[in-house]
Amino acid sequence: MKNMKWALALACVLPVLGYAQQNYTIQGTVGKLDKPAKAYLRLNYDGKERIDSVEMKNGKFEFKGSIPSPMEAHLRIIHDNAPFDPAKPPKQDILPFLIEGATIKFVAADSIKHAKISGSPLNAENERVNALLKPIYDQYEALNNEYKAKSLADQQDPKYIKSLEDRANAIQQQTIDAKLDYVARNPKSYMGLMAFNSTLPPEFDAVKAEKIFATLDPSLQASILGKDLAKRIALVKKTSEGVEAQDFTQPDVDGKPVKLSDYRGKYVLIDFWASWCAPCRRENPNLVKSYAKYQKEGFEILGVSMDKAADKAKWLKAIQDDGLTWKQVGDLKGWENEAGVMYDVKAIPMNFLVDPNGKIIAKYLRGEALDKKLVEIFAK
Repeated sequence: MKNMKWALALACVLPVLGYAQQNYTIQGTVGKLDKPAKAYLRLNYDGKERIDSVEMKNGKFEFKGSIPSPMEAHLRIIHDNAPFDPAKPPKQDILPFLIEGATIKFVAADSIKHAKISGSPLNAENERVNALLKPIYDQYEALNNEYKAKSLADQQDPKYIKSLEDRANAIQQQTIDAKLDYVARNPKSYMGLMAFNSTLPPEFDAVKAEKIFATLDPSLQASILGKDLAKRIALVKKTSEGVEAQDFTQPDVDGKPVKLSDYRGKYVLIDFWASWCAPCRRENPNLVKSYAKYQKEGFEILGVSMDKAADKAKWLKAIQDDGLTWKQVGDLKGWENEAGVMYDVKAIPMNFLVDPNGKIIAKYLRGEALDKKLVEIFAK
């Protein structure tokens, strides 16, 4: 039950307006640190990681440059040049922050992670938003403390676990509602864009998200984060219920090509999983039961592996150990599996139920939800 964090990513038609290139100056003071101590600035956008570094001089460092729009960044201080000892790894001194076209100052007595930030309206707003959300996040902490105080027997009690999950879900919804309220009241704020982005889980209502995204200022939509968000919404729309499932071809365990379209005329569950994924393995017995019950009725499963080539033997063993008798495919590219990328799979287990006409009719069906859906289909 970790706190939901401000994230990055989303969707629709890209606007032609946008942020002009912004010049920034980063000035920092961390105690009296001097050579060989170094400061590092890391940015990541347009699919590229950008790292700049300077030597510390009497505790001070400075970076200058330009960015296409505000974005997340990280400052890191390496305090000395001692060789890395894996037995005693040093604690990393890192501070995430928001970079924008401004002169941003960082002052700390000993570590950059404890620095006070000034000169940045965006980081000041970030602090205000975090303060706004703190009472909600404190509820998560209270739940964690309650759980830790319970006996082992209570911690494993199904009724207590269900109660804990229900309360955690209620807090999560409260967090989402608070962020969406902030978005509605601040449609021109970059923090509003970040708040909106952080409310979107791996699977979300793309149509609803697109409508909220459209209320944001065009300059926000055209920012780096806005463009990424637009792409994500568009991608998720392609896997929404009622949309025709995108066809793909993947090799099976023997290297023979298998197409999703080979399953036309049947209900097929596209199941994204991996041998190393504990939740996937726990879900497999439910799939085995559903397959045994409805396979003769016209229900099929197409397993798509998110394993890497180095783990092929583990994948094959998991198939055998879990008794998965349906077709299994995978290009063994891990998270870069082409079908997984096509379906915007960011977490597993993830699945999509496709009808005989090739349209997606449901997704993320786990446990009782899958059986309930199949009963609805085949009881007709």
